[in-house]
Amino acid sequence: MSGIRGLLMVLGAVIAAQSGAALAQWKPERAVEIIAPSGPGGTTDRTARVVAAILNKYKLVDVPVNVVNKPGGSGTIGLTYLNQHPGDGHYMIVATTGSISNNIIGLIPYNHTAFSPLAMLFEEYLAVTVRADSPIKSGRDLVEMLKKNPQSASFGISTSLGGANHTTLLTCLRAGGVDIRKLRAVVFPGGAATTTAVLGGHVDVVNTGLGNMIGQMRDGKLRVLAISSPKRMWGDFANVPTWRDQGVAADSSSWRGMMGPRGLTAAQVAYWDKVFAAMAATEEWKKELEENFWVNGYANARDAKRRLDEEFEEYKAVLTEIGLAKLK
Repeated sequence: MSGIRGLLMVLGAVIAAQSGAALAQWKPERAVEIIAPSGPGGTTDRTARVVAAILNKYKLVDVPVNVVNKPGGSGTIGLTYLNQHPGDGHYMIVATTGSISNNIIGLIPYNHTAFSPLAMLFEEYLAVTVRADSPIKSGRDLVEMLKKNPQSASFGISTSLGGANHTTLLTCLRAGGVDIRKLRAVVFPGGAATTTAVLGGHVDVVNTGLGNMIGQMRDGKLRVLAISSPKRMWGDFANVPTWRDQGVAADSSSWRGMMGPRGLTAAQVAYWDKVFAAMAATEEWKKELEENFWVNGYANARDAKRRLDEEFEEYKAVLTEIGLAKLK
């Protein structure tokens, strides 16, 4: 028995050594694609380009890292394209809440569990914004107007109903006593498109990331009514009130992360864990967070999966309450 036990121990050690070697040896052998499931401009596209630029600049990956835009279908075109490459660690997507909410509201038959979470990157709080000449002067003004007539203003939303930009807006307005089931919302393919729409007078209000409209705000073309953060932001937005500052007891955020296609191996996930941890530690990434008003929320693949699982349940509850959920 002792001989058999010894043989098993030797075999186990060999297998473990081989597994460890495989884990350490995997790396991309050709160019990597980061998919932005939106059009050019906006937070999702910018995230993809910032990540690619840092990975390339610091040679955190030995092969080129390229960005490919796959807009449309409320993000589902990008997700579908990603999962046409199962088990291939050369493809990944900038993950948004669309991978969760689109399944809950019935737009796609799969959710985040059909992919391989790689990292959470940051939290993004959203700004309810109007043209500088809008008669709506504050978040409180907007709430009172909508309480009287929920259809008195049109809202630009990217990139889908039930997504983060939409749900964040609904969460805050609902807390203010607005009948959110009657709001008028127009969907655009990205944050830049919503900003263009409000500047052109095609919609009255947009709910978008701070980095998407700061240039126009500095130029005096746009005015922020409220920010969905629990406390005031920094820089140009230091004097902009939160919803809580205006008597609306709510805050809510969007986020961005990275997901690979289904079926990635432990070795592939471990490789990208190492890469994204190194990227998140660079001063350039920290500068991007500061300049884009993104709040650091880095988490590795394991913790990202846990976060997605929790968020799925939270979104399901919210979207069920407002009548958008199709899941039982």
